[in-house]
Amino acid sequence: MRYKEGQDINNLQQETLTDGVSDITVAYSLLLGFIFIAMGRFGKQTWLIFWGVATILAVVTYMVIRWYDLF
Repeated sequence: MRYKEGQDINNLQQETLTDGVSDITVAYSLLLGFIFIAMGRFGKQTWLIFWGVATILAVVTYMVIRWYDLF
């Protein structure tokens, strides 16, 4: 990114991830986890079932940490 000459780059606001975007991403990941499991079962692909379960566990872990303010 280029700055104008003489522009103070220390006072630029940093964009952060909002809660809405984060929640949508988590919900989408949970849905993808279930889709992975379904596709793995119908296609008899154990690696796809593994990644579906891992995705769901990651989402549930994130939700628990966020709901109970553990970090």
